[in-house]
Parts: sequence; structure tokens; C-alpha cells
Amino acid sequence: MSEGLAEGVGVARAHHFETVAQQRRATTLGIWAWLITELLLFAALFLVALILRIQHPEATVAAARHLKFWIGATNTVVLLVSSLTMSMAIEFSRMGWQRAMVRAMLVTAALGSLFLVLKGYEYYADWDEHMMPFLSSRPFALADTPPARLFVNLYYVATLLHGFHLFTGIALLLGMTWMAAKADFLARHQNWIEIYGLYWHFIDLVWILAFPILYVVNRGP
Repeated sequence: MSEGLAEGVGVARAHHFETVAQQRRATTLGIWAWLITELLLFAALFLVALILRIQHPEATVAAARHLKFWIGATNTVVLLVSSLTMSMAIEFSRMGWQRAMVRAMLVTAALGSLFLVLKGYEYYADWDEHMMPFLSSRPFALADTPPARLFVNLYYVATLLHGFHLFTGIALLLGMTWMAAKADFLARHQNWIEIYGLYWHFIDLVWILAFPILYVVNRGP
């Protein structure tokens, strides 16, 4: 398929759609509607963190300065690069370069896994430094005030929720990569790569918002 995919090729049309174009539009609309609802969930968490910073600056700054800035910054670069490799996979799928597409998908999954490894190390460091206020067996090391606890809890809820989305995305990507290695994949399911790419970019976008709000803004001047 070195000539690229012709219009209509790359989609196995379901029986309840009249045309391939209609199926593409419906699928794209569906994934966008779902992603917007997920983005609203994260936006609410980030908005509370920003309001907390305004109303209780000393407590939130003191808590935020204990976050591992270098890990957050490194993970931001990792996800930005993974977004690039995912975009490459999509472009390769459009051109019909199946082998290059599979390699780009594997690199994307590897970068996502690296993110989770670094995040896991950060959680371990937090545990070691008594930075988890919800563990009664390990006394909270920071100022035990409601604003400080709320900010740290928001941090864990937002990052764990993002990590769950990323873990799910990696699992789906690996499964799709296994299927994509088959000879007839692009002829029937090229649109899967396009749709999945939106989900991966959503994961990247959430972290691009999380990093400055949790790690940068709340660190203070």
C-alpha cells in the first residue's frame, strides 16, 4: 500500500451506516464528545487547585514545593515526544507505510510506559517523605492544615486519574499494534489509528495543563 490509502479504504463499514464517510463522521463525533466530558472532569480539578492557590497561597505553595519538579518536567518532555511519534504513526497509516506505523506506535507505547515508571518513582518518593495525608500509618510531614491537605489530595486525584487514562491508553495501543502487524489491517481499520490518536493527544493535553498548574504556578515566586 505504498501509494497511500484511497478515500473509503481503511474502514470496515458497519451494517448500520449507509456510507464509509458517515461512519467516519459518527466515530469522530463520538470520540470528541467523550473526550470533552473527560476534559471537563480534569478542568474542574485544576480549577479548584487554582482557586485554592488564590485563597490560601502560603499553604498551597508550601505543599507544592515538595513536589518533584524535575520529574514533572521530564515527564512533560516524554509525553510531548510521544505525541510526536503518535502523529507520525497516523501519518504513516495515511501513506500506507504499515511497518513504519507499527514502529512509531511501539515507540509511543514505550514513552508512555517511561512516564508511568517516572511517576511511580515520584509516588514512592512522596511515600518515603510522608507526603500522603490519606495514609494514617505515616503522619503527614507538611503543615497539617485543610488547604495543604486539599491541595495534596487534589494532586493525587488528578495525577492518578491521568495515570489511569495513560495506562489504559498504553494497553489499547499495544493491543492495536498487535493487530496492526497483520497484512490487511490498514485496508480495513486505518481509521482506528486516527481515532486512537485523538485519545493519546488528549492524554498529553491533560498533562500539559497539569504540569504548570500543579508544579509551576503553585510553587510561588
